[in-house]
Order: sequence, then structure tokens, then C-alpha cells
Amino acid sequence: MSTRGLSGSLSLIATALLVACAGTQHPTDTLTSGDTMTITEGDIAQLVATTGWEVLKSSARRYTYTEDRLGRPLRIVAQRGVSSMILPDSDEPMIVIDGARITDLIALADLPASAITRIDISSGIRGTGAQGTNASAGVIYIHTHEASNPQMDEIKGAD
Repeated sequence: MSTRGLSGSLSLIATALLVACAGTQHPTDTLTSGDTMTITEGDIAQLVATTGWEVLKSSARRYTYTEDRLGRPLRIVAQRGVSSMILPDSDEPMIVIDGARITDLIALADLPASAITRIDISSGIRGTGAQGTNASAGVIYIHTHEASNPQMDEIKGAD
């Protein structure tokens, strides 16, 4: 094969890879340090996830998810660059469900994906500005149908 033929083949392969990768880019792959990413109810409906934990694992790729051998959530850790300074416990994002901060990740495994209306993921800079220095790895805000439905408050009050 001539050099010209090899060059043409490599160019064709590179073009095919670019086309294939363009369709698989995930919104979190382009999240910058000052941005917030939103996962909508429609996005969640397209996933095969059944729990909040599974939704995050498949949608928020800027974090690393750790489970025990039974599949229960143990830890979420921000993926940081080589030059990042990491302080103790500063690599875990703050998680807020309907305005309440959670510390036990089992709550995410117990939260049905169908109950979630929206997930907003704020970067470390934006999270620190909104929630203080404990949110240096970002904030994951989860909004559910129950909190966004004012009629539910009336029904609960009637009990």
C-alpha cells in the first residue's frame, strides 16, 4: 500500500471515529467550572435507571461512584485534575434533595427515578458560592414530584 493510500485510510478512520464520538458526547463532559448542568425529567425517562443513584451514575460522569459488594452506594467523589489541591472530605459533592442536605447515600438508592423531576449539578465554584466551603466539589440538587406539587402539601396536612 502506498503512503497516499495509507494516509487516505487513516483519514477515513479518523472521520468515522469523530462521527461516532460526536453522537455519544454527554452533557457533563462539557461542564466547566462555573456552570450548572441540568438533567430533566425527559432525560431521566430515557434512561434504564430505576433509582436516583442509578440516574446519577449514568448521567453525572464528572463523579466517580463507589458501591459495596451488594451494590449499595458508599461514596461519590469528584474527578479532579492533577494540579488540584485536595483537602480531607473536599472531594465529595454536597447532595440536596428537595432542599434537605443528605449525608447517607442510601437515600439515593431508595429514591425512585420516577419521583425525580429534575437534577441540577453545580460545579465547585458555583456550589461554594451557594452552599459555602463544604461544597467545593460541587452540589447535586435533586428535585422530586412531591416537593414540586403544592397539592401534596394540602393532602399531607389533611392527615
